[in-house]
Amino acid sequence: MSTVKRLLSYMKYFKGYFAIGIGLVIISTVTDLGAPIIAQRVIDNVITPAAREGTPITNALIELMAVYFGLLVTTVIMRYVSSIYRMRAANGIIKILRDELYTKVQKLPISYFDNLPAGKIVARITNDTESLRQQFYVATIGQILINVFYIIGTYLAIAFFHQGLALTLLILIPVMYLWNNYYTKYARKYTKKEREFNSDINGKLNETIQGMQIVQAFGQEEKIQAEFEEINEKWYDVMRKYVILDSAFQWTFADFLQRFSLLLLMVYFSTQYINGVLGVSVGMLYLFGEYVSRLYEPIKGTIQQIAFVQQAIAAGDRVFELMDMESEDNPEADLTVTQGRVAFHNVNFGYNEEKQVLKNIDFAAEPGQTIALVGHTGSGKSSIMNLLFRFYDPQSGEITIDGQETKAYSRQSVRQGMGVVLQDPFLFTGTIYSNITMDNPSISKETARQALIEVGGQDLIERFEKGLDEPVVEKGSTLSSGQRQLISFARALAFDPKILILDEATSSIDTETEEIIQHAMNVLKKGRTTFIIAHCLSTIQHADQILVLQQGEIIERGRHKELLNKKGVYNEMYEMQKKGQVIPV
Repeated sequence: MSTVKRLLSYMKYFKGYFAIGIGLVIISTVTDLGAPIIAQRVIDNVITPAAREGTPITNALIELMAVYFGLLVTTVIMRYVSSIYRMRAANGIIKILRDELYTKVQKLPISYFDNLPAGKIVARITNDTESLRQQFYVATIGQILINVFYIIGTYLAIAFFHQGLALTLLILIPVMYLWNNYYTKYARKYTKKEREFNSDINGKLNETIQGMQIVQAFGQEEKIQAEFEEINEKWYDVMRKYVILDSAFQWTFADFLQRFSLLLLMVYFSTQYINGVLGVSVGMLYLFGEYVSRLYEPIKGTIQQIAFVQQAIAAGDRVFELMDMESEDNPEADLTVTQGRVAFHNVNFGYNEEKQVLKNIDFAAEPGQTIALVGHTGSGKSSIMNLLFRFYDPQSGEITIDGQETKAYSRQSVRQGMGVVLQDPFLFTGTIYSNITMDNPSISKETARQALIEVGGQDLIERFEKGLDEPVVEKGSTLSSGQRQLISFARALAFDPKILILDEATSSIDTETEEIIQHAMNVLKKGRTTFIIAHCLSTIQHADQILVLQQGEIIERGRHKELLNKKGVYNEMYEMQKKGQVIPV
């Protein structure tokens, strides 16, 4: 289905509003086109006789002016009400589109977000849909329809009074058809590029604003400025070319057609001048001149709207490209995690087919055990956790939870049995309470409070006047890293998962808070299968099993003392950390 057809298909949700809007447009067109007829009557039936006889015809003038005023008021009211209905329908359609896009985004695989900057996704849901609202559902469906009805109505009015003149003006139809084909061919190319570069600008802005601390800390302002200017220059160059095309064919060409038509009008009626007698009355000459002039206002408007249509189609292409992205394969069957037994059986995985990041990963974690993953950067620690969460699926091998292969179950049900605490905790705009519960109605405020106390957050509750209802801004930027981590721990505890993932959860907090959380971690891990991505090896000495990864393979496994006695890679890493050396783990 073409983009235009898909956009039109959304009108079915508000077909009543559009029907009323279009009906009122037709009425307003008829009343507006009736005004020149009243003016013609005033000239021929009032002004001309009065000039000949020298006596004014007051009653007739008053009656005609009253009709003229009535038509004017009716036109204004009809257009106003029509605009309200059309705008309500347009706003409603964009709401539906944005809801569908947002739902779609939540169902896309994590790989989609890995490959596309957040700013570009935001641009499609906000900027592109706004472009559709303004340039398609309002401008195209509304204004072009008004213009089309107006053009048709004007032609019919001219034909009603003078068929010969109407037939003469029909020569403009093939001219406009050829023009439209030429304009569309080049305009769409520019509008598509404009949307792409606008998306790039949004992506760069989003990235820069989120990383402003790093930019300023490392003095990269000039470099970032140069990168932004390069993208902005590309946008400017495309818009410059588009403006040249748009100006030449929207206004210059339309003005030429209008003046050419007036010329045709003068030539046509000059041939009617026989024996010194004009073939039409002065009022009719005014009427035809008015209609010809009025004919080109909607033609100009239509030409302008065609440019908007091209921009809307480009925006629609981007919107439907996102909407047509393949969602995650999500079986209907739900997995209930009751014990937390996890096993990887000869798992192989790569983010692309050319390079595998995990090779023959094979291990088992019994309920209540703590499994630590260690290794240098890029060894595959985070990839194992990504597979466990089913953010990705392995190319071969299988992953089971409680003996059930995870691929056979919905991703959400697999994740519901897990909790995670990241190295850099993410908090949402809301309150401490909403960030602990993630707005889950089944978790009471008392449960959230108890969870925060158990992880050592009693002081956090007492420090803030509103306690759990203390507002949290985006990313929790007004809280310290330790406070954010405490809330993240409380969140994991409140959801009571059977499987817990800790991505070096104590690395971003101070020594005093670390001692509190280390104690809370021992409470949190009881009865749960826990995976720890470890950067500081001293924190995993009591793990039931330590997996040492190197280039995507498990090269050593065992408990802390066992691995030290092997004098292998783990022992080497541990000794380096004891000496205070920084190693990339």
